[in-house]
Amino acid sequence: MSRWLPALLLTAALALPAPAQTQDPPNKETAKPAIPPNTFFRGQTSSQYLAAEQLIGAKVTNKDGQTIGTISDLIIGSGDKIDGVLLSVGGVLGVGDKKIGVRLGALKLSRTDGKLAVSLPGASKEMLGAVPAYEKASTTLKK
Repeated sequence: MSRWLPALLLTAALALPAPAQTQDPPNKETAKPAIPPNTFFRGQTSSQYLAAEQLIGAKVTNKDGQTIGTISDLIIGSGDKIDGVLLSVGGVLGVGDKKIGVRLGALKLSRTDGKLAVSLPGASKEMLGAVPAYEKASTTLKK
């Protein structure tokens, strides 16, 4: 019988179900995805401003301090750099206005009382009236 005992024990062990190994599912709250470096901003620095807050909608003045228009959009060029702005001129409360393109280098940006001040020093209302309206491209960018 001693010859059969190891075989009997082995058969019994194989016949019994093995205890289940349980693993805790990964906690989704503690597992953080990898964030690539140099991709995201954590917050605004003192040398940065947000276009929607400070630039778009800003009144543009001439050298005499007269308001000559309002920035309505940004013109983005090759390399995704800001080439200029769309300046809404003429009209009353946006009715009858004309949009003209102004190169960024022609604008003078400065800080006054913590606010961004934008001017187009050499402009007059008459000159801006003579500038042709900005024409949008007939094709759209492909996504």
